[in-house]
Amino acid sequence: MTCRQIFTAAGILLDRKIFACNECINLINRNYVIMDPYEILGVSRTASDDEIKKAYRNLAKKYHPDLNPNNKEAEQKFKKISVAYSLIGTKEAREKFEKGELDEQAAEARFRSGPFYHESQDEGGRYTYYYEGDNKDIFESFFSGFAGKSGQIDMPGQDHLYKMEIDLKDVVLGAEREIMLAGGKRLKVKIPAGIEEGAKLKFKEQGGPGIGKGKPGDAYVEISFKSSKEFKKTGSDIEIEIPISLDEAVNGLKIKVPTIDGAVLLTIPPGANTGTKLRIKEKGLPRKHGKGRGDQIVVLKVVLPEKTDSEFNEFIKKWSNNHPYNPREKSIS
Repeated sequence: MTCRQIFTAAGILLDRKIFACNECINLINRNYVIMDPYEILGVSRTASDDEIKKAYRNLAKKYHPDLNPNNKEAEQKFKKISVAYSLIGTKEAREKFEKGELDEQAAEARFRSGPFYHESQDEGGRYTYYYEGDNKDIFESFFSGFAGKSGQIDMPGQDHLYKMEIDLKDVVLGAEREIMLAGGKRLKVKIPAGIEEGAKLKFKEQGGPGIGKGKPGDAYVEISFKSSKEFKKTGSDIEIEIPISLDEAVNGLKIKVPTIDGAVLLTIPPGANTGTKLRIKEKGLPRKHGKGRGDQIVVLKVVLPEKTDSEFNEFIKKWSNNHPYNPREKSIS
């Protein structure tokens, strides 16, 4: 292996050909082979992918720069945790690590567009966790002795990935939110109406800084839908449970029902029961590929009065004696 291949595997492009040297090989081995990502993340080699991810998240949260201001030790641990996760955080990366492989594509990805993850709530004011590989710091610590030999090094900055949860109302109507970037800058995020869950909004050159003449990376905001107390999401449809009285269930009527767009009138048919489902067309979430909206499903729940009097009780007893029925008959085989 030539020095050019070694540095290329690390994501650094040389402008002239140089020959292999033990110093280069030892440098790469020291920083890539000896590191035990399992030990750093505090997991066993038999840990599942989910266990590795959970361990990483807990550690990243603990050593988060925002929670440890001006703490260089925490910052270094945070970076070490990030690099460890990049080695075994995915099934593909883990398999290559176990085989002792360091291919050009994997190593370049760690340095040029290495992992950065940040999660925030809808207003972007609260950090939850992220991981990053600061390519500038890592480069300087790993290869500072070779910068002069290889000449000017230009590398693009990392792409930063943020996560944002939005209300179902914002999904349908659109909204504008604000997040705080890793460097402290605030970024306004315009959420278009009809956005799909999992969509990523791109903000050019709002990611990590480049090295030399390299351009900054991009920032991506991945959208997920926040769970609602009122509505239950089922694909592009949403469900809502609406309580009705005994009288309304027996005789039927029109009632106001909340939807994402505002309240609408819904006709309750006579003889409705708990579990009866009524459909309101085009009041759900946007369907994929812009094919309209799903429906809102209204699930009825008959609710008896909290207190009853003797007149009501006698009436029910008399009616039941004259019209006996067993609601469990069909459900018992």
